[in-house]
Amino acid sequence: MVEVPLPSSHRLYGWPEGEAIAMPERFNADPSRPLFSIVIPTLNQGPFIEDTLLSILWQGYDNVEIIVVDGGSTDETPAVLERYRPWIRVLIREPDKGQSDAINKGFRQSSGSILAWLNSDDIYLPGAFRTVLGCFAADSSGRWVIGSGDIISADQQFLRHVPAREGSEQTLLAIENDCFLLQQSCFWSASLWQEAGGRVDESLSLLMDYDLWWRFSQRCSGIVTQEKLGAMRYYATVKTRRQGERFPSELATIYARYGASEPLERLVHRLLKEKSALDERLQTLERQLPVRLLKRLRLLPRP
Repeated sequence: MVEVPLPSSHRLYGWPEGEAIAMPERFNADPSRPLFSIVIPTLNQGPFIEDTLLSILWQGYDNVEIIVVDGGSTDETPAVLERYRPWIRVLIREPDKGQSDAINKGFRQSSGSILAWLNSDDIYLPGAFRTVLGCFAADSSGRWVIGSGDIISADQQFLRHVPAREGSEQTLLAIENDCFLLQQSCFWSASLWQEAGGRVDESLSLLMDYDLWWRFSQRCSGIVTQEKLGAMRYYATVKTRRQGERFPSELATIYARYGASEPLERLVHRLLKEKSALDERLQTLERQLPVRLLKRLRLLPRP
């Protein structure tokens, strides 16, 4: 093991500051112990991806394979990946069709018994792997660990805690009430992944994890632990905000796919109501705009 201290100007959310943390010189697969396969899809996340990698390396567990799928980064990402190349078992650098495609490419290269993906602007928290191993050891039939975690800002300020919830249909149907499973805190067995189709839906850009949870929930409800396993960054340019307009349509697709007719009906009704209100506001604005514009240009006769 080697000790790598962080520069004094750098900190990693949830990890002790100013301390050297041991990490393996290399990862070596040991068939006698569970192997973690962690897929990291990335594209131009140079400011964050080193944190992502360190949060895996510092777990204190050396039976890990890191699989990075870079869709063609043009920022500092390639340089960071080269620096950490000894710890990356598979590095794929080629254009992809989006995050879901990258995730599937990564898992096709995986050989571990415990799987997860970690977005390249997110991190694992101290003791995450130890907790997951303990959960699986305590329940020999367990196939899906669901932990709690935090949402943080780009500069690593705490924003919100997300508690762990059972991976049941009831929980999944509460997504519109802002109840959700934190993807960064979920780990599952390779056998469950294969039974659930062995892929995420590449037609989904935002809710590929939510769709996967539905498939998992049809096979098990998960082992719930309130230990914090991961942290998700949330900031102005994060994909969930940039592509937020896709959320309702993807949610409707998933509701229809899994027979959630009542939530689908409510969602459609709400969207139609919102569209009607928006149309009315636009019509009002269009009616007012010429008068306001003429007044501003002083082309409308004064009364």
